[in-house]
Amino acid sequence: MDIDRKCFTVTWRIENYDFCFQTEGNYFLSPSFVIDSLKDTSWKLEIYPKSSRKQHIILYVDRVSGPNADYKLDYEISFFADEGSPFYEGYSHIDFIMSYSSACYVPHHKVYTKKSGVFLPPKTLTIRCRTYKSKESFSDAGQCFIRTRIRVERTSFIGLAEKFSTLVPDEKRNLSIKSSSTEKQLLTLNLSLAGDLCCKERVWVEIIPDKKDYIKFCKCKLFLLDSEGTKTECGRSEILFSGKKPQDWKFPLNFTKGYLMKKNTEFLSNDTLALKCEFAFSTGIEYEGIEDSEFGNLSFADKNQSRKFPSALEDITCLYKDGILCDMKLRTETETFNVHKNILSARSSVFKTMFSTDMREKSNDCVIIEDLEADTVRRMLVFLYSDKLEDLDWESAKSLYFAADKYNIVALKYGCSDILMNNLQPSESCDLLLLSDIHQDEELKKAVQRYIAEHHEEILQSDQWINLGKSNPILATETFQTLYLRNWKQ
Repeated sequence: MDIDRKCFTVTWRIENYDFCFQTEGNYFLSPSFVIDSLKDTSWKLEIYPKSSRKQHIILYVDRVSGPNADYKLDYEISFFADEGSPFYEGYSHIDFIMSYSSACYVPHHKVYTKKSGVFLPPKTLTIRCRTYKSKESFSDAGQCFIRTRIRVERTSFIGLAEKFSTLVPDEKRNLSIKSSSTEKQLLTLNLSLAGDLCCKERVWVEIIPDKKDYIKFCKCKLFLLDSEGTKTECGRSEILFSGKKPQDWKFPLNFTKGYLMKKNTEFLSNDTLALKCEFAFSTGIEYEGIEDSEFGNLSFADKNQSRKFPSALEDITCLYKDGILCDMKLRTETETFNVHKNILSARSSVFKTMFSTDMREKSNDCVIIEDLEADTVRRMLVFLYSDKLEDLDWESAKSLYFAADKYNIVALKYGCSDILMNNLQPSESCDLLLLSDIHQDEELKKAVQRYIAEHHEEILQSDQWINLGKSNPILATETFQTLYLRNWKQ
């Protein structure tokens, strides 16, 4: 193209592009943008990662709205992959009085990386579209930057298949979940054996999304756990759920039942098979917006369109979910969490001291946590990164309260305290009173004592109260005093 001609440049950055749906017919649309020099017309880019033309990407430039004028335009299309793949440049021409769309076909090998005979898309794809008038120049050059982020969530858990030796061909055995790193369990796993003798009882795993149409595309890795917790990768797959039948949602693991039975002391403790399951899945578009490159702020072609911008806290949460730039590990008995020293230090004075002084954890880049379950640590980290408290039952709230006090996370401690008080029942009052006393939480203790005074007829006759009087008579006496003063004032 003539570099002296003025053009309008659109740069579209698609993050987590490797989680795009790699089947024919799936596509993404950019937000609308305006080319002022073309009488306030509105335009969109449309990309098909996999087209009916095998091993091609299709990019469309669409006119969305504007006067029905004769636009003869030239396009210069460039594709860039952040991982270093060579960029692709193509040119096209369209007369928009005859058509509302222009297509550019890009071979996969120009943008994707080929591995094991398969073209793998980059994590981030950047598309640049320069628009020129065919026989003249725009009066003013213009540009905009579009960002689209595909939402990617991650989960990991340990799946257990008990009485593994009794598993027979064509039987489905549901894996029970030992620990989870997500708020809610979104996937169910079934274990089975191939009935075909030629497969020598190969073990298969079937993955079923619990929430229909929520998970679009899933990448999974499975690891075989031995008696010492050491993991060995035993299978991986990529599954597109939309438009696929359930029989396409399973894949074989690289071991047989016979192999495990021979190694039963190593892999079948108590006749139980343990698999570490790690999943990353996309659920659609998380964010899309147009960023004005001159001022750095966000805008949309349609000024009345509601704006969806990620907050700083949401961006920080993404660092944790995506495991990016982590420099420390928190290790429980069943699970290891990758974290960031600076974020944990900003949220917890205990972590700050741990990571800024010559303590063992600083030199080892690992914190061993022996007194907290993996689920409690996960919930604690969700709060540290997002300020969000997940739905908690009574026992989870108590465990998280203990963790908040241990690491001096004041806001989390108060949040758990409020949940415990709001859900307090007479049968649990003595338990919570002891918890508040152990952690020297005077505010919580006084609140529980007031509750006991209000429900004294039921609580003071319970076995829990009798046991409290025997184990901690001073605390029981303090509570009696609260009860006496309340009744005296009445």
